[in-house]
Amino acid sequence: MVEESDEELVEALVLTKVQAGITEELSKRAETRIRVDDRGWIEALANREIERYHARAPHDNLPILDRATYSLVGRRVLFRVTPLGPLTELLADPWVEEVIVNGPGEVLVLRDGVQLPSGVEFSSEEELLQTVRQMLGDGSSHLDRASPMVTATLEDGSRINAVLPPVALPMAVTIRRHQLSRFVRLADLARTNAMPWELVPIFQATVRARLNLVVSGGTGSGKTTMLRLLIREVPDTERIITVEDQRELHVRTVSGGRTNTISLEAREANTEGIGEITIQQLVRNALRQRPDRIFVGESRGPEALDVIDAMGTGHEGSGTTLHANSVRDALTRLAALVRRHPAQVRADPGAVAREIAAKVDMVVHLGRFRAADGRDRRVINAVGLVTGQVEGEIPVVEDLCRYDRARGGWRWSMSRFDDLPPKIADKFEAAGIDLNQVVASLGSASDRER
Repeated sequence: MVEESDEELVEALVLTKVQAGITEELSKRAETRIRVDDRGWIEALANREIERYHARAPHDNLPILDRATYSLVGRRVLFRVTPLGPLTELLADPWVEEVIVNGPGEVLVLRDGVQLPSGVEFSSEEELLQTVRQMLGDGSSHLDRASPMVTATLEDGSRINAVLPPVALPMAVTIRRHQLSRFVRLADLARTNAMPWELVPIFQATVRARLNLVVSGGTGSGKTTMLRLLIREVPDTERIITVEDQRELHVRTVSGGRTNTISLEAREANTEGIGEITIQQLVRNALRQRPDRIFVGESRGPEALDVIDAMGTGHEGSGTTLHANSVRDALTRLAALVRRHPAQVRADPGAVAREIAAKVDMVVHLGRFRAADGRDRRVINAVGLVTGQVEGEIPVVEDLCRYDRARGGWRWSMSRFDDLPPKIADKFEAAGIDLNQVVASLGSASDRER
């Protein structure tokens, strides 16, 4: 059995060599700080040094370890020299959807819909804090006693939230992965049974016909991913501007990127209380940059009025996400957000509802639930078409399809698309799209995809 002291000796010897190799490599470039994207070549360097040690150990009378222990030592060395520390391996796993840290000794992962202990931990709260600070980099986000809470977007598109004691006990860190490589096209959602195959060509046609979209759902239901995939279907000839609190859509970078796209990001005030740039300011500024379409990562305040106005003033085919519990609740919540605007505080609720009914065309509502096998599932719960009519203070919505949890599939309210709401039918007709033909053409192509 290998003694712990032997492991520590081997780790120290390999670590020294790896650190020397890193120093030599960093000296060749202007920026000498290790970045998150340096992990690949550092891991290769660590593996080479492990192999070199293994080859020379018998000749130098050094401890010899078995392969499993060499692998363990290699991981520990990697943890100590890369910015992500013990999280390195977790964030390299494409199936990890979320990392949840409840203090240094309790690190959980949500992997493929199941929450499990990760098998890694931090040696102290100080190590955890330093790891988070390294992940935040030298940007505008800081984490210290003066600013004990932070939310930021990492280089790989993931979103990190961290809270320090005594505000949180113990220190809490949550990293939500935006798995840009797993979901590149709408078909990827159908392939994972998050939506029916029939919706793939329908959504593609919806974007081409320039329907105005709202994507709604609860926390972690996949709203950002859904909006990103819908944006991907916008023709390359059109100019897109995205507006976000935290940059998560990554339209310019995902899967080769998209040209003629501008990404605007809000900014909080500094410690002196100045420098704030709000979503509302960015939406208004976006209108001056000649966009064909504007997409707001999430509407949560008075900027909702500016989003609705943009949809009806030459920027059709725009969209936003918002938190809601159903398709109809999404429109009710959108109306409530519009009325937060100073110009709408005394507005007639019925007038606001009519405005939304006229501008919004489709609501895609996503849900997240615990399936019978214990896995978290994300699905499109419902797709609703906004008719343009109102009942009292609520826009009228016709269901296109709805997920039936008991049956484990989707129920369609429309088997043919001859009776679409007139304002929506007009847009499809103007774009030269016959939805019946679009869905009929799915046939063998979707069978091959499945």
